[in-house]
Amino acid sequence: MMKTRKSLILLAAAVLLSPLASSCLKDQADIFEKPSSTRMQEFLENVRTVLKEADKGWMLSYYPGSTSPTCYIGVEFTDQEVVAYSQGAPEEGVKSTYVLSTNDGAVLSFDTYNTAIHYYATPDASHYQARGGDFDFDIMNVGEDRIVLRGKRSRNYCYLDRLKVSATEFLEEINEAQNDFDIVSFRGEITGGLVEGFLDGVSNTLSIGRKGAETAEMTTARYMIVPGGIHINEPFTFQGVEFQDFTYDKEAGTFTGSGLTFQKVVPEGFVPYRDYLGDWTFNYDGGSFPVEIVAFEEGSSFKIKGLSEYFEPVIGYNAARGYLTWLVQAIGSAGAIDIMLCAWDSTAGYLTWNTEDPVGLDGFVEDNTVENLKVNWEYNGVWGSYSNDSWLIWGLSGGSSAGAYSDWSFATGNYQLPGPLSMVKIAE
Repeated sequence: MMKTRKSLILLAAAVLLSPLASSCLKDQADIFEKPSSTRMQEFLENVRTVLKEADKGWMLSYYPGSTSPTCYIGVEFTDQEVVAYSQGAPEEGVKSTYVLSTNDGAVLSFDTYNTAIHYYATPDASHYQARGGDFDFDIMNVGEDRIVLRGKRSRNYCYLDRLKVSATEFLEEINEAQNDFDIVSFRGEITGGLVEGFLDGVSNTLSIGRKGAETAEMTTARYMIVPGGIHINEPFTFQGVEFQDFTYDKEAGTFTGSGLTFQKVVPEGFVPYRDYLGDWTFNYDGGSFPVEIVAFEEGSSFKIKGLSEYFEPVIGYNAARGYLTWLVQAIGSAGAIDIMLCAWDSTAGYLTWNTEDPVGLDGFVEDNTVENLKVNWEYNGVWGSYSNDSWLIWGLSGGSSAGAYSDWSFATGNYQLPGPLSMVKIAE
């Protein structure tokens, strides 16, 4: 087992290889005497050969859009087919096809639907623009042990690394590492200054900055969880120190990178995702009613049942700091009317249905040590000079206001949910 684990760790660390690894294309002598179309076809056939020659397949380090987690996908190639293994089902290979073609360069496309590969790139009722993923990739560089890809839509770099163990074995080891990885923030010193960092487990983004810095002032990087810590494919520099790999000692509570040791910190008021699940009393200006918070996307969002009989709004979860986010959102349609949950400044009398800027409320727990948690909903400061303290159900027609949509109501009995707003959890 130790030998296998060592192989896995070495494989996970293979991403340390430079994206500029030497090409493994064969028989390159005098290729520039051939037409460009011939050279490209030879290049693609060599790529196919390299893909097939990996007897245990490849591990795709996959970087979808910034709001989705990074992940690993195991892939095994034949002449025209690929078998893919996801972290969610590491023992279940899903077969589909792939093509190598030209589209402003060499492209690897997973051209038929594969649940393991297409999950982040496929729209659904809750993600009409999908989750920022790709299934068409520009081939940026080819080496015997690493192929560098870039998503056609996301423009994110992804990496194929040759496996030394089976995809199932590798993914099971990674899943074990993820289950054991429970650090969300850290604190320490760099060149004499106090710094703090956060690990967002939803988007797998590390943020680091001086202590007390605003979010916008922090340096960020996407990471992959590996046995014993995290790896960042594209290293970043902060206060003159280059970081790429961090190790986490769970027992000691230390997080170490580039020879510097930071201490694990539990953020003030931090509440784990699963502690929000359950029954609550929802309070508004005028009364209260029962609601239930249920899981929507595990680890990243919830839905509130009971707020209305007509819809269940999606509530986000900030995995790095353990609080809730509630934003303006579409909640349904009726004929030509789009129905929105709109931010409302009940004092100034203004509302907004703008979903491009994240207008809404943040939900902070007063005391995370008690069984009856209390969440206070606070305006997130995004809406200029106005303050979102309440919600309205509003209709849009062709993107313009169609007025209050009074056919739908909150549990208040009408289309208004006036603040201040809060929730208290009902102890089991």
